[in-house]
Amino acid sequence: MIPYCYHTHTKRCGHAIGEDEEYVLEAIAAGVRKMGFSDHIMLPSFSQPGIRGNYALLDDYLNSVKYLKEKYKDKIKISCGFEAEYSPNFVSYYKSLLESGKIDYLILGQHFNFFNNTVLDYYGHIHDKEQLFKYRDQVVEAMSTGLFSFLAHPDLYMSSYEKFDVHAKNVAIAICKASLEYNIPLEINLAGIRKGLVQVGNEKRYLYPYLPFWKVVAKYKCKVIIGVDAHNPHDFTSNEYSIALKIIRELGLNHDQNFVINDYKN
Repeated sequence: MIPYCYHTHTKRCGHAIGEDEEYVLEAIAAGVRKMGFSDHIMLPSFSQPGIRGNYALLDDYLNSVKYLKEKYKDKIKISCGFEAEYSPNFVSYYKSLLESGKIDYLILGQHFNFFNNTVLDYYGHIHDKEQLFKYRDQVVEAMSTGLFSFLAHPDLYMSSYEKFDVHAKNVAIAICKASLEYNIPLEINLAGIRKGLVQVGNEKRYLYPYLPFWKVVAKYKCKVIIGVDAHNPHDFTSNEYSIALKIIRELGLNHDQNFVINDYKN
């Protein structure tokens, strides 16, 4: 039984499949009672085909979630949000969406380093400490804004970085301190588990969750949640959730089993 899932994509992003209603039905079948759609945010005047939907799809997305929220209100509580990268250039747009009531929340998924309308770095391919520190600084600054309800796959930066050296550990510590200071939970992301074990340097491991990172989280007792990161309706009924629970138990993580998105909304 999955009690909540606030990390759900739709086919509009270009790398997910299935209809919106199929996600809802599979979530209900998996025992989810609190669900949020959080597709990759559509950005005005910025196109990333295959990564996020075109801005022209925004109203279709919002209307679809609103329709499903009403249709299934007796079976599941549905919220509407986005997974979004932080950049100072996007702050006014994000605030306008939240303040308009068109969306309920944003989750921070810092996949990219943006400069104006250009992507400079993908943080899943970090190989040097300078990129590590960019990721750290942007994530911590984003958490300080109050715009985001939780941090998705905070250990994304370890996807290609081969060793949990002093620099990587310092990034983890900075993220944990910000998590505590701003009361922002950290997400164990099931998509990394779905991808299976891969070779990174001398290790065969998940890209994420990366266990040495989560051992630091356990030490700081940060609040932890689980994100399905669904890109296929069937992701709700696969077995990665039980693997995440096992990691939580073994590391003694502070799992918020009754997480409610509105608890963290500005």
